[in-house]
Amino acid sequence: MLSQVFNDFLKYKDYFSYNVKVNLRLKVSNTLLGYFWWLLDPLLHMLVYTFIVVFIFKRGEPDFPIFVFCGLLSWKWFSSTINYSASCIKSNSGILNQVYVPKFLFPLQENTANLIKFLFGFIILIVMLFFFNIVPTLHFLEIIPIVISNYLFIFAVSLSLTHFGVFITDIKNFLAHFTRIWWYVSPGMYSLSILPEEYRWVFWLNPNTAFFESYRNVIMYSKSPHYTSLLIWDVISLVIVYVGLRIIYRYDRNYTKIV
Repeated sequence: MLSQVFNDFLKYKDYFSYNVKVNLRLKVSNTLLGYFWWLLDPLLHMLVYTFIVVFIFKRGEPDFPIFVFCGLLSWKWFSSTINYSASCIKSNSGILNQVYVPKFLFPLQENTANLIKFLFGFIILIVMLFFFNIVPTLHFLEIIPIVISNYLFIFAVSLSLTHFGVFITDIKNFLAHFTRIWWYVSPGMYSLSILPEEYRWVFWLNPNTAFFESYRNVIMYSKSPHYTSLLIWDVISLVIVYVGLRIIYRYDRNYTKIV
C-alpha cells in the first residue's frame, strides 16, 4: 500500500504542485489587499486577544502579543486545513467524476498551502521580536522539527476527516463548534503555569500543548522544544496516517458514487 501511495504521488506530483499554487492564488484573487491578508488575519486575531486579556482583564503573560501569536500561527494552519479536508472530496466531485485523482492529495495540498501561509506569518513575528527586544538564539533553528511534527499531525487529522466527510453530511457544522472549543482548552491565550499543578497533565494530552509550548520555547525563551511530547505525537500521527491511507484506498472507487 505504501508503495502505491509513493507511486501515485510521483505520478501526480505536477498536479499536486499546480494545485498548491492555484490554491494560494485563488484565496487572494478577489481581495483588495491580496497576499497581505496572510499577514493581517493572524495579526488582527492577536490584537483582539491582546485587548481582551491584557486591557480588559488585566492578565496575560509577559510579551503577551508574541505569546499568543506563537499559538495562533499554528492554530490557523491547523483549523484551516481540517475544515477544508472535511469537504474536499465533495467539493472536488466534478473533477473526480471525470478523471481519477488519489484522494489523499486533497488534504495534502491544502496542508502544504497553509504551511506556506504559516511561514508567511513569520514576517510579522520577526517584526514583533524586534519590537519587544527579544533576540533569537540558536534554539530558533529547532523550530524545524516542530514544524515537521506539526505538518505530520495536521495531515493525519485531515486525512481522517477526508474520509468521514464523505459519509457525515453535517461534519463541517460539528467542526465549527468543536474547533472553537478546542482552541479555548488549548494553552493559546494562557500559560500552563496558571493552572493547578495536579491538573496540568490533562492539558498535555492535547497535542496543541506540545506544539504551542514548543514554538514559544524556541522563539521566546531560548529553550529546546518538548521533544518527548513531539515524538509521541509523531508516532501517533504516523499510525493515523497509515490507517487513514488504507481506509481511503479501500473506499477509493466508492467516493464518487456517494458524492
